Amino acid sequence: QQGLISFPFSIRLPSWENSHADMALSERHSRCDASECLCPGGREQAEEEGPWHLLLCCSCAAEGTHRRCSCLTNSTASWECDSCAGLGTGKGQSTRVPLGWGQGPGKACQ
Repeated sequence: QQGLISFPFSIRLPSWENSHADMALSERHSRCDASECLCPGGREQAEEEGPWHLLLCCSCAAEGTHRRCSCLTNSTASWECDSCAGLGTGKGQSTRVPLGWGQGPGKACQ
């Protein structure tokens, strides 16, 4: 195993850097990005299940939608935003949400 260097000590980041890294890792997209959010509680409201369950894009996790805002059924397990759906991400079995059915972006991933 030539070229490997082992150190008798561990390398640690300063505590302030650890807290910033922890915050970035713990932050998650938490709003509905549908063009018209229908949730009575608003874009920031999310429930564990049902019509106001917030699904994040299964490709980038940078956009989200309430099930009802994009006309997704309770059995839809994942969803893909318009940005990722247009990139040819290989989600061949994905079904596009028909225009006019929902105000939200994207497609349902299966």
